[in-house]
Amino acid sequence: MTRTEDDLREAAAWLDRLRSPQAGEGDREEFETWVAHPRRRDAFEAVSAVDAEIASWDPPAASAWRELKVLAIGGAGLAAAALAAVSLLAH
Repeated sequence: MTRTEDDLREAAAWLDRLRSPQAGEGDREEFETWVAHPRRRDAFEAVSAVDAEIASWDPPAASAWRELKVLAIGGAGLAAAALAAVSLLAH
């Protein structure tokens, strides 16, 4: 069973949702139900791995950010970036 792009999108949304300060026990229980499907678990693990890799990167110096006119990625941005990277892997 192969994960789908929808699985990857949902996995990224779950990653973001579970990181939210508002996430509670009900969210965790819903997640456990969602991730019980092997295809979804695979998608969540893939998104989490890419997210962890991106989070481990050392950002360039502040001057490089200004020169490139790039905003630092944070919170939901990391999940979105992980989803984009994993989507490329899905093809």
